[in-house]
Amino acid sequence: MAKVSLQEEFVQLIATQQKLIHSLCSLYFPLPEDRKDMFQEIVLQLWKSYPSFNRQSKVSTWIYRIALNTVFTKFRKEKGWPKNESFTEHTYQISEPETAFETIPATEELNRAIAQLSHVDKAIIMLYLEEHTYDEIANMMNLSRTNVSTKINRIKNQLQKLLKNQLP
Repeated sequence: MAKVSLQEEFVQLIATQQKLIHSLCSLYFPLPEDRKDMFQEIVLQLWKSYPSFNRQSKVSTWIYRIALNTVFTKFRKEKGWPKNESFTEHTYQISEPETAFETIPATEELNRAIAQLSHVDKAIIMLYLEEHTYDEIANMMNLSRTNVSTKINRIKNQLQKLLKNQLP
């Protein structure tokens, strides 16, 4: 039986866990080109840290921590910088975005409400919506289980208010 190389193992890992990365990118970056850039940056950071991954935590926990740190680092670096002007696909006749980044119309209202949350609250509610346990969320976010429980209840209340305000 042939041994799988580190690179092949990594590519397989990313292939099986890419939904998590795409979800995180979609949560924090509304523009398709920004989501694609962040996806690539997250994969790069994962590759750099892959040799030191000791498998003491779940793969999804490790990926989420690296991905979230990458997103937050980008926000810290760009804080105070002027917003980049985005170009429309029509301007350069660019083809349609990949379906991995498209949103389902039924979730657009919820996504708009979630977009109004703080960076940390977005991360917590995304993990909750992906059906992670409170213990898993606490581990990924480096919080206590009690803190996660409290934050989720507050986030739910905040989202409920935001969604009521979006109704016509």
